[in-house]
Amino acid sequence: MLACSKIAPVVEVVRNAMRTPPLVALIGAALLAGLSCGPASANRPYFSEPEAISAEGYTAVQLKLLHGDGILFADPIRAVVVGRDGELLAASPQSPALRLSCDEADRRCLVYDELTFRIYEPVPDKWQAKGLIEQDGTPQRGPEDIDGDYGFDARRATLSEIAAFEAAGLASSWMTTGFALAWWTVFCLLLLTVARDAFGKTRRLTIGAIVGMMARTAVALVMIPLATYAWLLAPYSVVYLAVVLTAGALLALPIAFRRRRLATPRASAPA
Repeated sequence: MLACSKIAPVVEVVRNAMRTPPLVALIGAALLAGLSCGPASANRPYFSEPEAISAEGYTAVQLKLLHGDGILFADPIRAVVVGRDGELLAASPQSPALRLSCDEADRRCLVYDELTFRIYEPVPDKWQAKGLIEQDGTPQRGPEDIDGDYGFDARRATLSEIAAFEAAGLASSWMTTGFALAWWTVFCLLLLTVARDAFGKTRRLTIGAIVGMMARTAVALVMIPLATYAWLLAPYSVVYLAVVLTAGALLALPIAFRRRRLATPRASAPA
């Protein structure tokens, strides 16, 4: 695993292998180091995205996301409805990628599963108090400790709902999106450079060029399992992947084209 204090040598290796500017190399190396030097300690269950919702016959009811501990991979999550005294009133199916969206006007909330494109909507008529889930703001149980799901209606998300949730996710996690965009831009640039050197009009089949193509191909191949492991830690939808991958390719194309023009020898002027 990479040590967080040894970024500089990694930057130099990445830069030499990919022939990229220092900033792009730094982004790639930082992503590699970030994947390997993050905290590995277990965490207690915790709540996120608390939202007050209205329900006839109930007061001070909240909808929250309850996170467990995935240990090696993504944390399991359930959307839970918590009553005024901390009792569990409803629990959604478990998933590692849930997101909430609430209408402040009518205090109506929906839960979106990014992996299955399903919507879970709280239904007060189906709620039942099933023990204490919260005390003084602290979860008393993890999502794995809840026996089954109930209190929600499930359905497929509409195209407009998928678009709205995915757009909100891209905007809210802008830093992660920026890293993902840089990652896939570098990945596409590596492949485009290899394709240009191997099959383009200016292809170079010298020993140095072949070694360079092999090095860039190796870096690109290594990026795939690293990205897969990052997905296992923090899953996202295929829509998100399609957006950042397409955007990365669109950014890489003009960079590769410009470098190809710079690499093409200009014809000498006639005497």
